[in-house]
Amino acid sequence: MRKTKKTKRSKKRTTRKSKNIFNAFFDKIFVINLFDHKKKWLKVSNQFKKINIKVDRFVAIDGRCKNMGNQGCIDKMKSFCMSYDVTINPNQRNQNNELMKLKEIIPVSALSIGTLLLLRNQVKNKWKHMLICEDDIELTKHLETKFKAGIKQLGNRPWDLLYLGCGGLCGNKGLSFTKDKKHKYSSVYTLPGIEYIDELYLEYPNDLRMYCEDKKNCREVTPNITKINGNHGGTWCYAWSLRGANKFLKYMKKRDNIVSQHIDQTINDFVKKGAKAYSFNPVLVNHELIQVNRKTDIPWKW
Repeated sequence: MRKTKKTKRSKKRTTRKSKNIFNAFFDKIFVINLFDHKKKWLKVSNQFKKINIKVDRFVAIDGRCKNMGNQGCIDKMKSFCMSYDVTINPNQRNQNNELMKLKEIIPVSALSIGTLLLLRNQVKNKWKHMLICEDDIELTKHLETKFKAGIKQLGNRPWDLLYLGCGGLCGNKGLSFTKDKKHKYSSVYTLPGIEYIDELYLEYPNDLRMYCEDKKNCREVTPNITKINGNHGGTWCYAWSLRGANKFLKYMKKRDNIVSQHIDQTINDFVKKGAKAYSFNPVLVNHELIQVNRKTDIPWKW
């Protein structure tokens, strides 16, 4: 009988795509989105999908009650306090010391509660890094390359919060007092109920930062990373370390988990108390154009 040589079947080589720098660095990336705002979810998730970043949808706590009457807002407030172990001050005042209405307080509280839930899960699951984004953001070009460079520059510095996008005093790159080819957009715009005018020119038209002259408020520690001191704003795209999440939950517990203050102001107070916060400079993620007629129940004057 004729012997035939056994030929080894050539195994098809399966090449695994290397993990995206974002999904490698962050254990979880969440986009906060109301259940009935699916178009906004699709819009923002598609931005991430185009650059192969996996994100999870976190269905936001629904604090809307303006069409439920005053008693409806009260009932929702009581339900939130019992369900989520939080305190809501029905006499909350905004930064202008104006008494807020319940139809404003409850949506503000809902956003804070959602953040607390995410942080409690981060601590429970021991996620080393967690990124939280809102559903009305715009990613800048070459996001991965800029993120990788900034993380490398940050090195082994311990941090509690890391902002990919923020407003107020969190770095000056991308801002200019003179108009040129790079900085061609004027920062003159009006918010509902707030007139905000300055003479800055921006690289991106929806950059919500102000020029920071005092190094105590924003000190550049590397070419693309700035240390911030609690005079920043916004929660549209920022990260928590596990250390930071633990510290913030303890901080909130000492405050009886009061959630009726806007979450970014609560975080600002937390940073002013000594939490270590950094921001990418220039920012990597912008808020959607502020001139757009946006539907929101969360007041700008908080």
